[in-house]
Amino acid sequence: SRNETAGFIRKGSGRLGPLYVSQGEFVQGVLQARQAEVVAATSCPLVKEDASGSDVDDSEAAEAPEGKTARQRDDPYADGFGPYLQASLRELWCGRITNVLLICTPLVIMSERLNWGKGATFCLAILALLPWGERISWVTEDWAKYTNETAGGLFLASVGNLTEIVFCINCLRRGLLRVVQVSMLGSVLSNLLLVLGCAFLVGGSRWEEQSFNKVAAVTNSGLLLLAVLALSLPSILDATHTGTDPVANITSKVVLNLTLPSADGSHSAPWTTAEGNFEDPALYAGDAPLWLSRFIAAILVIMYGLLIYFQFGTHTHLFEDDEDDDEPGTLGLLGGAFWMVFITYFIWLLSEYVVCALEDAAVEMGVPVLFLSGIIVPIVGNAVEHASAVCFAMHNKMEISLGVAVGSAVQISIFVIPLNVLMGWWLDKPMTLNFHIFETVVLLLTCMAVSFLVSDGKSHWLKGAMLVGAYIMIAAAFWAHAEPDPTRG
Repeated sequence: SRNETAGFIRKGSGRLGPLYVSQGEFVQGVLQARQAEVVAATSCPLVKEDASGSDVDDSEAAEAPEGKTARQRDDPYADGFGPYLQASLRELWCGRITNVLLICTPLVIMSERLNWGKGATFCLAILALLPWGERISWVTEDWAKYTNETAGGLFLASVGNLTEIVFCINCLRRGLLRVVQVSMLGSVLSNLLLVLGCAFLVGGSRWEEQSFNKVAAVTNSGLLLLAVLALSLPSILDATHTGTDPVANITSKVVLNLTLPSADGSHSAPWTTAEGNFEDPALYAGDAPLWLSRFIAAILVIMYGLLIYFQFGTHTHLFEDDEDDDEPGTLGLLGGAFWMVFITYFIWLLSEYVVCALEDAAVEMGVPVLFLSGIIVPIVGNAVEHASAVCFAMHNKMEISLGVAVGSAVQISIFVIPLNVLMGWWLDKPMTLNFHIFETVVLLLTCMAVSFLVSDGKSHWLKGAMLVGAYIMIAAAFWAHAEPDPTRG
């Protein structure tokens, strides 16, 4: 007819098919289709009742496994204890290739009992710590899914370096104060130079230029420089011999609320010393008084609390990534707590073997103690985190990569290191922030270099090559560095 016209209408299959309709019918059909699209886009998803009588979203029902509601999917105990135990064990011990190294755990005990040598015990214990450290990180992340966002973030930030804390406590109990200092310093250097450098290098090999949050990077750089300032003050006093001697300079009683010596020369037990005895020379690191390190450590812990509030309270947008992890947890609240205690026990046990074998292993293998504790232990202990940072950089997720590398270094600098000083105070050990001039200068130059390289919010492979090269040079310097007694403060 005269009103007929030819048109092509796209069908649901994606193909074009000829259809001859009248012009009026064509226009009416188009208007109806557009109206239906608007209604579908603005309407809420349908809600229906499940067998129990509760409302269930259609989208949730589609995402849930067959025969289960979304709420049942989120409850790991919904199917009973047997299926829960099977699923949790499968996720815990069969989910990572690094779990193969768990076989080293019984080998460590056999090496100690059968006298295979301290070198073998040390190496096996270090390798066994790698999967246990990775598993405790996974369990804490899974457990945090059952809390709210703020509580989960605080928990992850607090126990993120549990392996390092356990290792340092064991060293403090045995009086290996320099091992504590050098291992913590090595962790910071490893994260800032090796991990971040490898992430820049590998990511830059796939992407011409990568970008990240400049504000968060500069904030972390400022915190690192604050930590360097805290470590520099006792070291400078010790190197220049300009610190005040609490025995000779009793005028400090106005500030410290100390009492004057009695007639027999004794002093009261103030908070500034481990045992309350001013005459004990082991309580001081050169001319730097021990109370100064403890005072600075308390300030740094307060700064760490402010950082947590900054990250999870007032400026959460600076530290959020693009990952939207809506997957339900696997272990449950009580199950996650049990597995955290279980894994922490083995981390503690293996750390004991590492600390006990450290000195003899260094002599047996012909490797300096400072090199073992400052280079080897941090690299092996954080190998899984190092690999994850590199993988994120390969996929151009630099926010997460920097969070693993620089964020971990900041946490060790302003939380773990001062925490060790305060724990040493509690254990009556003269743990100090005097890391000596060599270590302090190395940390200062490292923080300055990293701060300069991340200040523009961009990265490429050449920056990564510079950081990795710097770490190799520092590792060689640790091999060449020696002290009269490198294991005891």
